[in-house]
Amino acid sequence: MTREDYIKSLIKSHGYTLKAFSQQIAMPYTTLLSILNGSIGGAAMDNVLKICNALSIRIEDLEQISETGSISGKRWKDESEEIDEHLQKLIHDLPPDKKIALKILLTNL
Repeated sequence: MTREDYIKSLIKSHGYTLKAFSQQIAMPYTTLLSILNGSIGGAAMDNVLKICNALSIRIEDLEQISETGSISGKRWKDESEEIDEHLQKLIHDLPPDKKIALKILLTNL
């Protein structure tokens, strides 16, 4: 999964269309499209921060996705050490979009 795909999934899981999300964060729609269809790595830091803040994620999360291609980062593993093994397996086997939705749900509790 690319960083751009991850961001698109998060936007969708928050119930936004790309256009509605761009309005929510006061970013031109064309700018958001350019970032998500090109490379978030080449985007202005202010724009990346706007996106991350609105989605309640850290820039470090995006960096890890670029390095590993997944969202199961060190922080996630540390938090799951106390979860029983069966539950860990169920979480591990979830599709990426379901993992994102679960992470958002648990973060907002």
